[in-house]
Amino acid sequence: MIVLKPEEMAAVDQASIKAGFPELLLMETAGRGVAEEAARLIGSAGAGEVLLLIGKGNNGGDGLVAARWLDMWGYRVRVLLLWPGTELKGGSTGVNYRLCCLRGLDLIEYDRDEDRLTGLSERAVLIIDAMLGTGIKGKVREPVASIVDLINRSGKRILALDLPSGLDAGSGKVPGQAVRADLTVTIAYPKLGLLLDPGRNYVGKLRVVDLGVPVEYAEQSGFQHHLLSEQEAAALLPDRPAAGHKGTFGKIGVIGGSDGMAGAPALSGLSALRSGAGLVKVATPAAVQPTVAAYSPELLTVGLTELGQQLVVGDLLIINELMAMADVMAVGPGLGRSKAAQAIVNKLIGEYPGPLVIDADGLNVLENLELLGKRKQPLLLTPHPGEMATLLKMGTKEVQAYRPELARAFARRYGVYLILKGAVTVIALPDGRVFINPTGNEGMATAGSGDVLTGIIAGLLGQGLTAEKAAILGPYLHGLAGELAGTELSSFGVVAGDIIRFIPAVFQKLSKHREKQVNSDGE
Repeated sequence: MIVLKPEEMAAVDQASIKAGFPELLLMETAGRGVAEEAARLIGSAGAGEVLLLIGKGNNGGDGLVAARWLDMWGYRVRVLLLWPGTELKGGSTGVNYRLCCLRGLDLIEYDRDEDRLTGLSERAVLIIDAMLGTGIKGKVREPVASIVDLINRSGKRILALDLPSGLDAGSGKVPGQAVRADLTVTIAYPKLGLLLDPGRNYVGKLRVVDLGVPVEYAEQSGFQHHLLSEQEAAALLPDRPAAGHKGTFGKIGVIGGSDGMAGAPALSGLSALRSGAGLVKVATPAAVQPTVAAYSPELLTVGLTELGQQLVVGDLLIINELMAMADVMAVGPGLGRSKAAQAIVNKLIGEYPGPLVIDADGLNVLENLELLGKRKQPLLLTPHPGEMATLLKMGTKEVQAYRPELARAFARRYGVYLILKGAVTVIALPDGRVFINPTGNEGMATAGSGDVLTGIIAGLLGQGLTAEKAAILGPYLHGLAGELAGTELSSFGVVAGDIIRFIPAVFQKLSKHREKQVNSDGE
């Protein structure tokens, strides 16, 4: 699914109007779509009043259209104009203001009487925020700031039109007050700021109204951000031929583990198996090998020496054999930060001929990033914000503030597939495209969750998915498994092993969705 920045959405609007779509028609389509979502949220037309807060831009014009349609459908509508009607006479917003006047809607000009506004909000079953649009930057000013505070305190359901007023649609930043919506109905395409922290916490549920304009106009805008939908995720699932065997579905090699960190490679290995891999072999220090082997009888294991200041000959032989066997390699979970660990990672980057996933300590021991750019085979990195900060030699707060931009720049510079983990995981591809992962919950903020993601991605690669598809689909599956685990166990009770337990249910859910889509297309 296409995701746009405000300037890209403006380009879509301009291209549509230039091609012959009247602005008035676009506003009508947007406003009616918002009204339909409001009606679904409210239910019966007799449920109570709808209060619409109307600014003077096109966002306000969309709101006036929504008010008119709700009135025609029998809902009791009150419209509060933040600016005098005389300031709404120009363009399509002005046309819709006049149409609301002709229809006899209750249009109230805001006089900064908070008691009056409080009374209006108390009678409303739904408040529709159509105050500020995507072009607004910086803190909201009066009178909007006071209105935002009042409706946020009202306890009433709030529908935000296109975006919650006060939220930066391009970055997700909230420099001052912002509306906390229960539902945001955005126009044409999701806006990037609605998907990023902290803005996404103000959005509530997100719905998209189709404007009915050709997708080519969005493609011409130069957009680079995407959001994976359930339908798109289902289409990416690897095939499972009936005559397949364990070699068909991929042999995965995992190198990781150290004293006190035996669980990490075990979690990665088992999640690769649960994601469909045919065979997983874990190379781990001999001291923790029994623990890794005991975690799951399906895991093959081999013992390395205690990884210290240098990589011994015996370990080199084991790693060479593992590279020769494996269709995919994953390195880093619980590996430690020794010189030998660094030598293993450098060896894999330079010598392994298949797809390579590097996570955790595999990233922490990287000193020469130029090695990444020299590698010709697919390379996937899965840092959390702290590890990304180490790679970039900057603070974690700076990484968090510019997640999509930094991920894109890094992926393009070094030619890697970068999965920057977090509450909103960002996937950057070498060609500059960025995917925002929509799945997951706060219960996944638990030790070992990242190791599970590493295994899922390795398992997908082993089944023949390209690095691009595995990088995009892996976080989606991981997050959805976490959601299912959270539904059953609560977000308080989820541990990494629970995420693994729900991976099969995720595949089952998406497989059914794909079968349904195939059957629908064939009818």
